[in-house]
Amino acid sequence: MIFRPFVPAMILSALLVGCSASSRLQSAFGSKYRYSISMVTPERSTSMLFRDDALIIQFRFDDPAIRFQLQNLSSGDMRIEWSQASIGIRGTYSSVRNLATLYDSGTVAVFSPVIPSLGVVRDVVLPRGNVSFEGMQRRVADLLPTTDENSDARRNSILKAEGSNVDVVLPILVGTDRRIYRFTFVVDSVRQISWADHKVPAWLPPLPAVRRSGPSTAEQITAAIIAGSFLGIFAYLRTAKKTPVVE
Repeated sequence: MIFRPFVPAMILSALLVGCSASSRLQSAFGSKYRYSISMVTPERSTSMLFRDDALIIQFRFDDPAIRFQLQNLSSGDMRIEWSQASIGIRGTYSSVRNLATLYDSGTVAVFSPVIPSLGVVRDVVLPRGNVSFEGMQRRVADLLPTTDENSDARRNSILKAEGSNVDVVLPILVGTDRRIYRFTFVVDSVRQISWADHKVPAWLPPLPAVRRSGPSTAEQITAAIIAGSFLGIFAYLRTAKKTPVVE
């Protein structure tokens, strides 16, 4: 079973303006919830921190994605093989997006930049299908459902998420050695919060402008009128009789 997203993050950012934002959000989306999550694999950690001979990595959960910071502790270069990475919600896996491909509508494999020795990278991971494209709009859904839409059934489903898992698989090249890191996180608890305590993540990039494939109908009509006016003036100047200059 996949948690279906309830509240697109970009809609929230638009509504979180003005003194009555909390009441508007409460009316539109119902109650807001926050998850308490810890890491259980490859080792148990409430701070979601892991370290081995090659790297140190720490995770943080936000509504739309999992943030992480990774440092290369090896003596050589390192790459995250993003095209092979996956994320699982309650055992159902999908390909991922990161910051470089957050709003990418294509299917090209994600480029994996080099992380030199002692280099640090900060990125995010979320299911690829959680970013949708609807005409001129892009929507970023929540990683786990955080609003009940004023539905008792949804509220009960959210509160029963305690004990469910989120898995992240990151294939990483350490020099020429390919390692597959598997991280499992568990929902320890869920609690209701005030909408006033909710903030859209600061890392979430602004939506890029959507380019149209061509000019709109209004723009075409305006251009035709302007062109017609210039042609009319030009024709008049060519046919008008010139008045001789009298000295």
